[in-house]
Amino acid sequence: MRRGIATVSLSGVLDDKLTAIAAAGFDGLEIFDNDLIASPLTPREVARRCAELGLTIDLFQPVRDVEGVPPEQFDPVLHRFRTKLAVMADLGATTVLCCSHVGADAVDDPDLSAAQLSLLGDLAADQGVTIAYEALAWGRHVNRVGQAWDVVRRADHPAVTLAVDTFHLLSRGDDGAALAGIPGDRIGFLQVADAPLLDMDVLEWSRHFRCFPGEGTLDVAGVVAATLATGYAGPVSLEVFSDVVRVADPAVTARDAMRSLVFLEDQLGRAGAPPPPAGIDPAFLELPGSPAVPPLLGSLGFAPAGRHRTKPVTWWRNGDAHVVVNDGTAADPAIGILTSSVSGVAERAKALLWPAVDRTRGSGEALLPGITSPSGLHVLVSDRAGEDDHWQGDFVEPAEPTGDLLGIDHLVVAVPSLRLNEEVSFLRTLLAMEPGAVEEFMEPQGRLRSRAFRSSRGSLRVILNVEESVQSPASGITQVAFATPDVRASVGALRAAGVPLMPVPDNYYTDLDARFGLPPEVLDDLRAHGLLYDRAGDGELLHAFTLPLGTGFHVELLERRGGYDGYGSAGTHVRLAMQRAG
Repeated sequence: MRRGIATVSLSGVLDDKLTAIAAAGFDGLEIFDNDLIASPLTPREVARRCAELGLTIDLFQPVRDVEGVPPEQFDPVLHRFRTKLAVMADLGATTVLCCSHVGADAVDDPDLSAAQLSLLGDLAADQGVTIAYEALAWGRHVNRVGQAWDVVRRADHPAVTLAVDTFHLLSRGDDGAALAGIPGDRIGFLQVADAPLLDMDVLEWSRHFRCFPGEGTLDVAGVVAATLATGYAGPVSLEVFSDVVRVADPAVTARDAMRSLVFLEDQLGRAGAPPPPAGIDPAFLELPGSPAVPPLLGSLGFAPAGRHRTKPVTWWRNGDAHVVVNDGTAADPAIGILTSSVSGVAERAKALLWPAVDRTRGSGEALLPGITSPSGLHVLVSDRAGEDDHWQGDFVEPAEPTGDLLGIDHLVVAVPSLRLNEEVSFLRTLLAMEPGAVEEFMEPQGRLRSRAFRSSRGSLRVILNVEESVQSPASGITQVAFATPDVRASVGALRAAGVPLMPVPDNYYTDLDARFGLPPEVLDDLRAHGLLYDRAGDGELLHAFTLPLGTGFHVELLERRGGYDGYGSAGTHVRLAMQRAG
């Protein structure tokens, strides 16, 4: 698959963009006309620069509003098109993107549009150029790919072909089936973009929220597969408009873009990367050592369970919940995960350009490769129990387990808003985690956007939060949730140990009564233990929170009953207010 990207998908001036695109390993690019207009480089100098970098110019784009034009206004269109063809000749580009007319004066007449495209096709053919006609999702009369194909078919000109754009196609409610019956040699170009599913004006959606494959929720792979199934053999080129890419480092964006195409090829069964792990479970939380950590873990019911054979690392345990304390080089919390293919995950991370964690490994120690997410979260990969690369094999003098926690239920990670798409990509492309719906909560002085991810065939759960607040936003791991078989007993033990628990206002329990009609004795019991409650179907959640601890995060203790699978979202606004007040 030939990999390309539009220069509009990166920030910076044109020369910066060319350098970043080449460094990321792309084969070719689309020259966005505005980038060229604003560049001091002449078209011939751009062509020379691309050749030096090993890049081909696969598309010149866009030429707008050239069909459906009132006949008396078509001569200026011809002049504009001839001028751009001369620019293309200097660039050495042989395909031009022409967009469907969006103006209020556009004529709703497919035969007129076809005739005008045919005249432009004559001019293009004289210069060895092919037109790729695109249905903009906000086009005045042509805004769906089927309508664009109808115009191309009516034009019946060898130099007039169809452009397929995954965003424009999917945002109008179509899917890959819309391409059925279109010959591959009549598709002139394929542009690719993902996006979150939003209910808003399609132009605003397109301009501000497009993202790379794997960062959104559209069926990009389905449309690309359908396009390739027609016999199309041209470039697969990324075209992303968003507020994020407009301010991000172009080198970082280009690397993310390349990663997204590797992931897309993986979805299509064409990638060279090892497959994603079949299932992932949480293994341990790693904390950087400090004098405050051991007493804190003790108050949370953890006890030393072993020491590392070569490193200043101690294993602490409460039932099946594990924490390792690193008194060496660790500077931030990390998460250890269990999977059955440690080397496969490491090789997949390498193929997807995710940076590795620099860690030393002694003779005979577990492989335990580490990968760093865009937000800076370190993920350490362990084999499962009984295998050579299981993390617990590195610890000596193991103690008998104590405590009754069931393990790590989930982690909450605060992510800067500009890194959210990348963090989503990390969880989806590398770990094959499945996203839930985006939720939004009001904070006392801002808002919180939250999205849960979970392993498709494992128990690892991660929630990504983006804070938009007047206060300095948090970063990294902000919450660790431990599952317990008896949350009342666990909360009682923490309270007895002096752990600062989050108070719950009495108004909350009045609201519980209104929402669920719980018996008075149940409400009194929840109130007495400071527990929050939620119910979905036959499932129930009972949970409590500490106030923020000296580690930078707070702890949640939760008891799931009857298959409850959520996170108690209805009480999130209470937690945010009380923890801010505390």
